[in-house]
Amino acid sequence: MAVCPTMRYRNVTPTVFRTLQTLGKKKGISIPNAPTGSFSIQVAGLKVGFQYAWDARSGSLSLNCVSKPPLLGCSTIRSFADKIVAESGGKSA
Repeated sequence: MAVCPTMRYRNVTPTVFRTLQTLGKKKGISIPNAPTGSFSIQVAGLKVGFQYAWDARSGSLSLNCVSKPPLLGCSTIRSFADKIVAESGGKSA
């Protein structure tokens, strides 16, 4: 169950998805090599969990935050996600 509004992105081609995985790995995020899955990130000792669904054909990516500490706002999480997706070549939908 999502704890923040779903984040949607476009222009997430297979190349952009691979770049997202590589960039994520550099930041300590392990994004599975699958069209759907889950992963978590650790920032300043705070763990945030995500589920994602990627459609390579349409280039769309949906990202759901499924767990977060109460003190961490959804807007902060959205800003982080927007930044890493944009750095990889994707765009907010």
